[in-house]
Amino acid sequence: MSGDKQTTSDPIPLVSKLEDIYSSRDAQLKQGQRWDALTQRFEKDFGSKPDFIARAPGRVNVIGEHVDHMGFGVLPAAIELDILMVVRVVPADEGTSSSSSSTIHFDLANSTDRFERATFSSDVRDAASVELIHDGPTRWANYFKVAWKGLHPHLPSNTLSDRPPSRIEVLVDGTIPPESSLSSSAAMTVCSSIVILEALGARDQVSRREMAEVAIESERYVGVASGGMDQSASIFGEPDSVLHITFHPGLAISRVSMPKSDPECTFLIANSLVVSDKKVNGPVQYNLRVVELLVAARIFCLSVGIDLPSSGPQATPTWRQVVDLYFKKYPLSDKEGDEEVQQVRQELGEEAAQLHVLSQLVESHLPPAAIDLEEAKKLTKLEQGDNFAKAFLQRFDVRTEQGFECLKRTRHVFAEALRVWRFKAQLQSGREGKELYEELGEMMNQSHESLARDYSNTCPELESLVTLARTAGSLGSRLTGAGWGGSTVHLVPKAKVGEVLQAWKEGYYAKRWPEISGNEEKLGEAMLESRPAGGACVMRL
Repeated sequence: MSGDKQTTSDPIPLVSKLEDIYSSRDAQLKQGQRWDALTQRFEKDFGSKPDFIARAPGRVNVIGEHVDHMGFGVLPAAIELDILMVVRVVPADEGTSSSSSSTIHFDLANSTDRFERATFSSDVRDAASVELIHDGPTRWANYFKVAWKGLHPHLPSNTLSDRPPSRIEVLVDGTIPPESSLSSSAAMTVCSSIVILEALGARDQVSRREMAEVAIESERYVGVASGGMDQSASIFGEPDSVLHITFHPGLAISRVSMPKSDPECTFLIANSLVVSDKKVNGPVQYNLRVVELLVAARIFCLSVGIDLPSSGPQATPTWRQVVDLYFKKYPLSDKEGDEEVQQVRQELGEEAAQLHVLSQLVESHLPPAAIDLEEAKKLTKLEQGDNFAKAFLQRFDVRTEQGFECLKRTRHVFAEALRVWRFKAQLQSGREGKELYEELGEMMNQSHESLARDYSNTCPELESLVTLARTAGSLGSRLTGAGWGGSTVHLVPKAKVGEVLQAWKEGYYAKRWPEISGNEEKLGEAMLESRPAGGACVMRL
């Protein structure tokens, strides 16, 4: 950007009242008390009143699990659980005489005691020197650091050339349980980015789209192969709507309203309380799945006669990129394909028809069982030297002793990507009522079975929550987020909400977590009814 200030038509919005953020009157009253308590604590901790509060919500993914990192679309919704950052910007002329005029000092406190206060400094012209800390009680500050490092190249030049503030003071508070698969980490990164933009006077110069793209890249600094759904949902959330987020050829977000139902239906979320820490377990779970899929994509391309280089980005296409490569070489014309393909094309569109075709082809072009490292090198034709490691194992921390399950992981991705198109089509069909929601619920059930069977990212606790909910009246139940713990999402008729909650209390929490079974506050944090909520915003004080 040039030195002259250029505003965007779609910045992170300013809001003036809690009614613009939280949907129900009860939530507004409860959150009002929380916001007041945080501003009072900020004054106590920092000795001055704050200037603004930034907010970024978590998200629940309704359907479309583990397909975003392969470039396929998803259907998440923002939720009312969120990260708040209460902020004071200390102008340069209030800084100490020993401070460089180009240095910003960041002072970060957290309302949760186990997260210790953290400080770091950075030359406003050079964020690369900021170092991440990977152990200890101040590790949480990495999310603010990566937001600064990721956002820095995108800051308007006038922001970097003007005299920066001497210090940015931040108090962080969150209602999204960490490691719950409700996207607390993405909300932290998004909220941190908002704080930086607002503190530097650049919020209205960076669009929400660019914010999302930056936040996606920023979180990868902490070693997570993030696909982009979490950050986009947090930024673009809309009340009473899910978001169809697509990533190819570029980021695109469209709002899809939830139709009326009779009886009325709602979403319930249950936290298994089993920690799903992608930063710790990623090498054998989350990151390994991404690598398995990339390996599978290269094997498929070579098997069907699509030449790929042995190095560079084109050597490891995502499955969404493979769709384009395949149908460029083997076009799916209007006259080709069986009746089923033509029906999919007519009902869901060209991309869905292509997905349908490839979902059948991969069955005969990928190894049916797990392959070891040496076989993977052979099938990808990257046997020479460290070509395979450079292509697949050096972007993120990955352990390969489990081998590579190419077909199972790919089977899930294509089935799930197609379910997203079907789910969206049903939402937009003009239908309402019980039968529609029963069909939506069945797709959620199918999603969970695919994750359990082919993606292998469930656990006994998630299975228990899903089974109990379905038995008590849920129309559709599935794990949401990374898996291996974390949370589940359920489509439930309003009349059945009480029965589902009671089933979880008695059948899961009392047995698995007896220490909280009599604590209604703790149980209320683990089980919640969630309406799709608004996205990230700023409120000036």
